[in-house]
Amino acid sequence: MKLWFTRLCVMVLLWPSWLYAAELSVLHIAKPRAADDPAHLYFSGLLQKALQKAAKGRTVPPFAATIEMAEDRMVRELRADRIIDILWLGGSKERARDLLMVPIPLERGLVGYRQFIIRKERVAEFDTIKTVADLANFKACHGAQWGDTEILRAAQLPVVTSVNYESLFKQLAAGRCDYFPRGIHQGKIEVSKRAAAFPDLIVYESLILHYPFASYFYVHPKNKELAQWLQEGLEKMIDDGDLLAYMQQQEHTLHAFPLLRLAKKRLLMIPNHNLPDFSDEKNSRYWFQPDDFEK
Repeated sequence: MKLWFTRLCVMVLLWPSWLYAAELSVLHIAKPRAADDPAHLYFSGLLQKALQKAAKGRTVPPFAATIEMAEDRMVRELRADRIIDILWLGGSKERARDLLMVPIPLERGLVGYRQFIIRKERVAEFDTIKTVADLANFKACHGAQWGDTEILRAAQLPVVTSVNYESLFKQLAAGRCDYFPRGIHQGKIEVSKRAAAFPDLIVYESLILHYPFASYFYVHPKNKELAQWLQEGLEKMIDDGDLLAYMQQQEHTLHAFPLLRLAKKRLLMIPNHNLPDFSDEKNSRYWFQPDDFEK
């Protein structure tokens, strides 16, 4: 009896982890910042599609939103294998080291092409910006725990931060900072949803700040097969053209299409020294390239 029990314990320990991934009764995901948050709808919908695309007979578990948490806490909880099963966050060397990152950009790097939300009376001042040094005379509003905040700081761009997303719009409207850099697909929808509360905020479209940056899915390091399941699903979506079609249909990303013409914009570029080591931002299979915006 004792030998049988010992063998059973060994079998459980060696049980393929993909079965664990496939038989999850529920997949705990981030709580949306708002009920109609386009970004949450985009990433949770993409997660669903990627899992379905490579299910291979496995049951895709339903999703359940966690409690509200700041990004740093979500990372800590996932690292500790508590509360949350999967995240979508900006890529960084640290996050790639501490968590298991699915190595496929979820928006093709679109979030690294930034336009600014500003107060409408500041347009003439922003028209004078020709270089990164010029931009350094203005203060950016940004999330304290966002993966690209350090990219701005490393470029010597002053940053005013908050852990609360909505407070960034309040700080901008109150003049505590000068601009809120948002992905070219994000600014217009964010401003339109807050037009009643902040009627003086607009998207300044004449200038784009670019740095290589992307969002990725993350899971706990023990759950390699779930990560592989997601990677296979995303690769199939790329092969079938489903990822690009999805981006063109979703409220979160559709405002970038047809792709903006960078030739008619002032383009400022800064480096990102914190890209995960596996990143290949020149690979057009996974990343939009500046030339894509000129076609």
